Amino acid sequence: MSNSKHSITTLVEIAVIAAVAFALSYIPVQTANAAIDISLGLIPLAILAFRRGFLPAMTAGFIWGLLSIISGKAFILTAIQVIIEYPIAFAFGGLVGIFAHQVKTKRNNVPWLIASVFTGVIARWFWHFLAGVIFWGSYAPKGMSPYWYSFVMNGTSALANAVLISIILVILVKKAPKLLNP
Repeated sequence: MSNSKHSITTLVEIAVIAAVAFALSYIPVQTANAAIDISLGLIPLAILAFRRGFLPAMTAGFIWGLLSIISGKAFILTAIQVIIEYPIAFAFGGLVGIFAHQVKTKRNNVPWLIASVFTGVIARWFWHFLAGVIFWGSYAPKGMSPYWYSFVMNGTSALANAVLISIILVILVKKAPKLLNP
């Protein structure tokens, strides 16, 4: 009975986190460069990842990506591009939970938390980079390599997200450490 209750609780958390992450995508975040995409949904995704591990977080990320497609928020060039950039890329953001055990158990967990965030963000933006080369490369300025164009555009977003999400999560975890425990 206990395992069943635990499983249902985890499934509910996955659904709620996917919905919250999706809802946060409607909050406009202004940056100095319009090409930088700040993804506030990574915050609840990371909390789930620290609580339950990377597999539930990857599932929530996958659902979040599907919600983006269904709602019409996705930028669609081709079917393969949208699958790579939404369900797959968003699912890989769940790898932020790769060091969940260390984040929850180490006395000084800040380095582990930051390493976790950077891992998840880089994993997610790798897929955006790949799609950028394959599908968006034709939008590169004349004479610019599609690889370099995608690296600059997606790398800037990845770095901005990793830094911002790390700062927010360090504050959250310090102020409310019980968020990490189911």
